[in-house]
Parts: sequence; C-alpha cells; structure tokens
Amino acid sequence: MAGILVIGGASGLGGEIAEAFARQGDGVVLADAEAPRFAVEHFVALDLAATDAGGLAAGEAAARLGRLDALVVAASAMESAPIAEWTPAMWDRAAAINLRLPFLAVQASLPWLRVSDNASVTVVSSTATMRGQPFTHAYQATKAGVAGLVRSLAAELGPDGIRVNAVLAGWLDTPLTRAYWAGREHAAAEREQVDGRIPLRRHGRAEEAAALVRFLASPAASYLTGAMLPVDGGDTAV
Repeated sequence: MAGILVIGGASGLGGEIAEAFARQGDGVVLADAEAPRFAVEHFVALDLAATDAGGLAAGEAAARLGRLDALVVAASAMESAPIAEWTPAMWDRAAAINLRLPFLAVQASLPWLRVSDNASVTVVSSTATMRGQPFTHAYQATKAGVAGLVRSLAAELGPDGIRVNAVLAGWLDTPLTRAYWAGREHAAAEREQVDGRIPLRRHGRAEEAAALVRFLASPAASYLTGAMLPVDGGDTAV
C-alpha cells in the first residue's frame, strides 16, 4: 500500500484522483479548502492560497499514513475577465495556487519522498501550457510556469529517485471548466466550436485524466520524469 497525498480539487479532478487511488487500496489524504462530497478516510482542510498550505498538507499526510510515496497537486485557480478588469488580487491568487503551492508542497514532502522506493510528484496542469486563450491571463501564465517548475524539479530530484511529471489536462468536464463556461455569454456555441476541433469531438471525463495520474505514480512509470503529458482528446496534436 502506497501513501498518497492529493492537494486540491476535492469536488473535481482531484477528488476523482483520490478515489482512484483509494479503490486500488492505497492510503490517501485529500487536502483542500472544502470537504469532498464523497467518503474519504483522511481529509485536511486548508487555505490553498496560504503560504503554509503545502507544508501543512505534507505534514498531516505523513502523520496519518506513516509514509508518503506520491504527491499529486491538483489545485487550480482560474478566473476569466477582459484584461482591463483584472486586479492584482486576482493575479496573486492564481500565482499562489497554481504555481507557488506545487513548489512549496514538493519542498515540504521531500523528507518522506526521499525514503520511498517509488517516489513521485505529479502536478495536474493544463494544455494552457502549450497554447494561448483570451481572458484567462493569470491561468495561462501560471500553468506555463508549471512546465518550467516541473522540469527544474525533475532535474534536481532525479538523483534522489524522485520522479516529477505534469499532466496537461485539456477540456475536461469538471467544476472548474463548468464555471468557465457559465461565465461565457455564448457558451453553447463556443463549446460546440471547441468540441468540433478536438479529434475525439468531446470534453474528457475526470476519470480519464485520473487514470494517467495513477499510472505516473506506479512502478510502471519508473523511467518517466520531467514529462508534460497531455490528456486532451488530441486537441494539442492537431
């Protein structure tokens, strides 16, 4: 049984990831600002934007599980507005959750990851790493920053046997994406246009991304690190 810490996304992709690990018999701690809507053995409530969020989550996970083999950071903050309406507070929240939190969570988890025989870090990022999109400026910028962070962590932690990868989620049917579409004036037409360009012609399901995260934490991915792996129905391939 592995010890898994999932930070963020209790009502979305992170929750699906936590459930997937639990179903295969792993010990799982889920940390988020709000409690999940499903039964979870270990839940830690925290402010994802706080500077001590990563440290608190890692410490609680290690204390409750007695080990920490895989860290998954699935927290995301996405706001959409024309550039003239953006505020420093909106930008800072995205930077804190999307970029600072993964770094500090990895930093805090290192004492336990270093003694694991199958240590991994997976940051759930976005295909925003690879392409532009109007209005979600801080989301685009911070998710692009995650790519650099993952590569630098992979380079530094590889000699310790710690693998670090990113899953680049495309258009998945999650609360985060639904909130985005809810704020669009012509959501139905725009979503139809998006689905029309995706080779598989649909939004993905959370469990399809969770399967990739679970693989990256498994021994089967033992020679995979520093990778940016899209799960997007082929959207960024065409």
